[in-house]
Amino acid sequence: MDNEIINNPDLEGWIKKTIEINSSDDKVWNTLTSKELIKKWATAFEEGTVVESDWTEGAIVTWKSAEGQNLIKGKVEVSYPSKLLKLMYFDDENAADDAETGEYQEHYLLSEHEGKTTFTVESGPLSDHYIKSLNPQWDNALKLIKQLAEGQ
Repeated sequence: MDNEIINNPDLEGWIKKTIEINSSDDKVWNTLTSKELIKKWATAFEEGTVVESDWTEGAIVTWKSAEGQNLIKGKVEVSYPSKLLKLMYFDDENAADDAETGEYQEHYLLSEHEGKTTFTVESGPLSDHYIKSLNPQWDNALKLIKQLAEGQ
């Protein structure tokens, strides 16, 4: 499974992908949450993307374009460093920080065994249109996350 992305379409309307990374869960977590490293793997979605967050539970997460416009905004619902990050997103990228979140979520799950980390991302619920456009972008993102985590 070293370079293979496993697609797990067990939930309708969700993207679920898993990749094995030859690195510790701490290094994978750092890759997922470090502002500088996010810039590198988020290019899979849009060149120049940056993120603002401290990744603690309740913290606001704002993904911004290279021009500084909000792309998507949400909150950290669960943060267990090096194990689990669950993000809930607002329906409006310019929502107030205290607004109710919408249905869209992202989950990042990490499990380390013998120096290798199994990383799973779950993204949804999404319409078929978004699944078709985001599926290849997530494939590219996972490959970049793997490369960056293994390079630390």
